[in-house]
This record gives sequence, structure tokens and C-alpha cells, in this order.
Amino acid sequence: MEDLNGVDKKQLKEDQDTSTMTVKSGGTLLHRMQQPIEHKDFVEEVRGIMDINNLLDRSAVLLDLQDQPNENPSTSSLESIVDTMLNSMMSAGNETVTREELKSLIFSNNEMDMLANTVQGTIEGDGGGHEVDQNWVCSTTEVPTLMNRVVGISRMSRHTNMGEGANEVKFFILILCPTNIKGTKTALETARTFSTLFSDMSLRHALLECTTDLEFKAQIRKTANEISTRQEKAEIDMSKEEVDNEPRFLQPFRGIRDDLARRLPYYWSDYKDGVVGPKSLQKTISTTFFLYFSIILPAIAFGNLQDDNTGGDINVEKILVGQVCGGLIFSVLAGQPLVVVMTTAPLVLFTKIILLVAQDFGFPFLPFFAMVGLWNSFFLIIYAVFNLSKLMKYSSRSTEETFGNFISIALTVDALKHLAGSFKSNYNNKACKLEDIQSQHQHDSLNDTLVNPLISALSHNITKRAAEAPTDLPCQRDVSLLYLILMLGTVWLGVSLFDFVKTPYLSSGKRELLSDYALPVAVIVFSIIGSVVFNKVDLDPFKFEGKFNITLVPFEELTVGAVFFAALLGFSLSILFFMDQNISAAMVNSPENHLKKGNAYHWDLVVVALINAVLSIFGLPFMHAVLPHSPLHVQCLADKETRVTNGYARDVVTYVRETRLTNIFSNILIGITMLFLQYILPYIPKAVLDGLFLYMAVTALYGNQMFERVTLLVTEQAAYPPNHYIKRVPQRKMHTFTACQLVNLLVLCVFGFTPWPYIKMIFPVVLACFLPIRHKVLPLLVERKYLEAIDPTTKD
Repeated sequence: MEDLNGVDKKQLKEDQDTSTMTVKSGGTLLHRMQQPIEHKDFVEEVRGIMDINNLLDRSAVLLDLQDQPNENPSTSSLESIVDTMLNSMMSAGNETVTREELKSLIFSNNEMDMLANTVQGTIEGDGGGHEVDQNWVCSTTEVPTLMNRVVGISRMSRHTNMGEGANEVKFFILILCPTNIKGTKTALETARTFSTLFSDMSLRHALLECTTDLEFKAQIRKTANEISTRQEKAEIDMSKEEVDNEPRFLQPFRGIRDDLARRLPYYWSDYKDGVVGPKSLQKTISTTFFLYFSIILPAIAFGNLQDDNTGGDINVEKILVGQVCGGLIFSVLAGQPLVVVMTTAPLVLFTKIILLVAQDFGFPFLPFFAMVGLWNSFFLIIYAVFNLSKLMKYSSRSTEETFGNFISIALTVDALKHLAGSFKSNYNNKACKLEDIQSQHQHDSLNDTLVNPLISALSHNITKRAAEAPTDLPCQRDVSLLYLILMLGTVWLGVSLFDFVKTPYLSSGKRELLSDYALPVAVIVFSIIGSVVFNKVDLDPFKFEGKFNITLVPFEELTVGAVFFAALLGFSLSILFFMDQNISAAMVNSPENHLKKGNAYHWDLVVVALINAVLSIFGLPFMHAVLPHSPLHVQCLADKETRVTNGYARDVVTYVRETRLTNIFSNILIGITMLFLQYILPYIPKAVLDGLFLYMAVTALYGNQMFERVTLLVTEQAAYPPNHYIKRVPQRKMHTFTACQLVNLLVLCVFGFTPWPYIKMIFPVVLACFLPIRHKVLPLLVERKYLEAIDPTTKD
């Protein structure tokens, strides 16, 4: 009998079946039954804690048990695992039962590849539904001739296949109990105790780092006490209290106060968690370098673009100074330190809108730009004071993923524009066309001279006059080809190393190390290839003079009309800030990341507003939370485990180090780099930066359900993965919802990439309209029950 713990009883009652099937011709019949059992309540059921205190000390713990082939070729390797555990469990010698008798009860067949009675947990799938947690399995057996209960726990050296529904087992619990025993001590009740503990993801994560059996047992005992404490507190009905305590719009400062009360108790742990704990220091260092490269290179690129757009009023130096100052302030004061802030592509576009408006109305650009920033900060503080961030509870995964995919498209478009510009300047310019004409003429001249000397002379004269025409740039086709190689090479190496953790090569620790440093390694390797190996090729360098001239903006140059006109742009910009900041924070605080310390939407909005007010006064560029950096930051600090469903493997976050150190260290590193950046920057080709853009665009699609459903449009139905929305939503409804998302994405792209600045001004308003569209329009096309299954509303 296989018991699945934690499933909705109503659902399982419908799915529960007793089936009889013939294994093979002339073979046996296999009787299988599934039924739900409750988690052990350590408060009401006192036997749970008693079992932990009594049985755990006498239990056998085997760490890093190897899955080795069995000596008997007719049986499975699972028998050798059970044999090893039984040898340790029965070593006391006070039991008369034989190993063969035990194994005949533990296994359900002679091949010994199928456990007779197991308990497993179920977990909620992505966005809903339930699936079996294959990371652990508990085998429970009643033995008539056994005198005492015996427990064995093994941590496998690698994920092990233990039969159907247990393909990726890391923890194996073996429980043997006498048949005639008190009802609270039966094999099933004992299994409930240990299964409740191993259903806790944080316990399994902690047990992975234990090095001795005593440490292993102590961690289990500690978790049992913590679960008991949580269950005791959970007896109070908190749901009504949360509804009553939710801040309302007419309760000024309520959301800010709640955010501070929620996050301040964890402030010092935000620093400690970056260095204390298994692999914490390693993760902190690798994530610091990831943030360093993923922030400084786009900042330099945006700085060059701003320099060209504004005639030097905003340049690379100003963007880097603003990044260091704003990034450090946010890292220290923010409520959610995992959010990454920087100048983004939408902000660069909005800066150009401000420039064009200033030119049309004759306003001085920099004072007008700074005034727009001050109005933006004013509106953001108003939003935070009156708790407008509570509207994000109406945000859903589809809205967040649509905007995230727009950013990925924007990064890809930027990279391809730069590539096309390189080919236009170096591969298809006037000089190259003249070379093609000369080459074609030289190829034809020999035959033409022999046939018609007059035509040959005329052609030579025409070509000579064309060659004398002035050209802007020389023909350097090798520059464009190298640009393409460096860009594609950077994204290829980065993604390959990022996915290296999924390969069987090297040890798991080395694979994880390479995956953590995927982006820095890719940038450094192809920078060396572009600037050292191909140093004869004349690549276009970045603009950076290293002169930091930061002064107060002369606001006195603005008229009263300009000040109030800036309020209009400031309001539009504040909506972009509000949506981008909150969507980024919502993706960081996603339930799938299992963060423990809570969110701080309102307070973070205040911090961002104050940062941008200071930046505006000094004429520095704006900054807010950025995608895809913020969710990728969480992934870099996370530990994961692999889960397999019907042959499909996926990585699930089990633990995230919620620390401020990575943001602080990366911005300090950027500040140090500014001192000698003018000497380093010539060795980093622009093509590597575009490869970095593509790398972030590609890795942002990992776990993106919208992208997965788009691929289903061109996927054979038999190959559909066992995702929750495929099981619970009709195919036509699922594709209808995906089509609506694609329409939303298309609308965003139209408004985001339009060449008319006044149309781009309403881009933030279009983004904000997706919230009412999700809740008022989509239910007219897809039933609400299917919408909640495929796209549950964020409640965080």
C-alpha cells in the first residue's frame, strides 16, 4: 500500500482506486491502493515528539549510501540498499527475525525492486495541483516476529531510482514495527511521524550539509521542535486577523509601518546569512561577481547611449556614480535587499522622451530632466503613504511574466541592433561596395580586354572615379564577423556553464561552482579572445574619459510653466516606477522562492523615491528595480533540488540566502573599478556586452510558464509535460489564455518600441491597464476556475 501524504482529500477520493492487473502472462497479480493520511500533529498527538526522543537515539543513520549493483543478478540494486540498512539496524542482535523474512515483507515481489508499503509526501505543483515529492520515501513494514520498533534513515550519495513514483530519492527511511503493538505505535503511525518531518523542505536542505550521524539526528530533533512550535501557533486563526490588518488607502503610512515592523527584526540576519551557513560564503562571492558584471556592463552601454542622445549631459561617468551611490543606499536601507536597482532600458527610452519634449518647448534639458525626477519621487512617496502597493495583490504571474518577456525582447533587440549597426558600418558600407565593384571589375577585365578593349577602358575609368569618392569608414568585414562570434560565443559559453549543473560531468560541487560563475567566466574568456587573441582586429571601444564632474542642477533656469509641465511627465514616469519596482519585487517574493523574511513593497518605494530625488538634484540618471537581474539574483543565492514527474525533471528552490552583502559588495566593487576603468574598458569588446544581454534574456526564460505554453503551440500533444495547467485546464482554454498573453506582449512592444516619443509616454499606463484586463476582461474568455488554475493571483 502506498500512502500519499498532504493531498486534498476530496480530490483523492475521486482519484482513489483499487486496481488489479496482470503483471505478465503466467505471473502474479498486483493489488495497489492509494489513500491520504494526515500530517502528524505534534501538539495534539504527543506520541510524535516521544517517538522522536526515543526512536531517534536508537535509529541507524547512514550518510552518503552508495547505490551499488546487487550480487544476485536476478534482483535489483534496491535490495543491496536495504541489506546495508538492515545490517546497521539489526546490529544489536536482540531480534530473532531473519533478513530474508524481513525482505519478503519489505518488498512486494521476488525481484525485490518494488517496496510493498510506502509513505510519500505530495507538493503543490507550479501554480496549483499536486504531485508526488520524489526526493524522499518512507518504507513501512509490520513484522509479526519483531519485538521492538526499528528505524533506519539513509542519505543517498546521489539521487536514486527506487521504483515507480520514486525516481529521484535522496532520503530513504525504513521503518519496521511489531504487528501486535499499541495503536499509536504502529508502523503507519511511526511513518507519519518521520514523514511529517521529511516533508519539510528546510529540514532536507539542512540534512544535506550534515557530516556526522549525531549532527544528522540533532537537526531532525531541532526541526521536530520547530514544527511543534509552528503548529501550536497555527491553532490561532490568523486569516481573519490578516484581513483586518491589511492597510487601507485611507490609512496613511500604515503600509510603511507594517513593512518596517515585518523586516526590522531580520535586519542583522540579512548580513549574517551571507557568510554563516553551508556554502553561504561561496554563494555570496559568486553572486557578487554575477551582479558586478550584469550591472556594470549594461550601465556602461546605457551610458554610451545616453551620451549620444543627450550630447554629453548624461554619460557613463554619471551613470556609474549614480549606480554606486543609489545601489549602496538601497542595499543598506531597503526592506527587500534581494531586489537589484539600476538604470534600465525603459528609463533610457524615457530620458530620450524628456529630451525631445524639452527641445520642442525650448526648456533646458538637464534642469527639466531633474524636475521630472523630483516630481516622480513626489508621486512615489504619495503612492507609498496611501498604501497603493496593496494593489499588487491583484497582480498575477501572467502580468509579471509578460513584462519580464518584454524586457527579454528589449535586451535581444538591443543586442541585434548593435550587431546590425556593426555590419552596416563595417561590412556593407560605401568602401565595401566600392571594393566589390573593383573586385568584380578585375574579375571581368581580363575577358573584357580580350573581347572589347573600348568597353574595358570605359569601365576602368568609371571605377576609378567611383573609387575617388569619399567614404566615411574603411571596409573592415573582419570586425563584423568577430563581433558576431564574440556575441554568440559569450551567450553560448554562459548558458552552457549555467546548465552545467544538469550534466553528469565532474562532481556535484564542481558543477555547481561552474554554474555559479557562468556569467563572469563567459565575459572574461571572450574579452580575452576579442582583445588579445584577435588584437589585430580594430574593434570599436566604449566611450569613457574617467572625468567625474558632478554638480548641482541649475533649477533657476526653468520657468514656472516648465516646472508644472514636468509634473505631467513625472506622473507618467512614476507609474513606470511603480509597476516596474513592484513587479520586480513580486517576482523576487514569489512563493516558489520560499523566502522567510517577508516583503516591504511600500517602504522600498519610499527608499527608491528618496534615492531618485537625490540623483535628480545632481543631474544623475534615474534607477529602480530591474528585470531580469532581481529574480536571477535570487536564483544565484538559492539551493535547489531536482524533482521528476513522469520522466520530466525540474529544479525546485529549497532555500535562499536572504542577504544584503551581495548587493553591497557588487556596488563597492563597481566603485573601486571606476578608479581604473579607463584602463580596463578597452579590453572589453562591445560584442561581449551584447552577449551578456542575450545571456540574461535566455536565462530569464527558465521556469517562465508563458514561454513554456507558447512552445506547446508547436509541440506534439503526446509530448506535453505533466504540468498542473495541462492536467487541470482544457487545451483550448489554455491556448486561448496564451494567445491573450501574446496580445498583451505585442501591445507592450508596440508602445515600447514605437519611434514617436509622445506615444511612448503612455507606455507605463498601458502596463498598469493589464491588472484590470486580467480580472475583468479575461474571465469573459476563460472561466475563472481555469484562470485560477493556470494563473493564480499573487497574494504576497
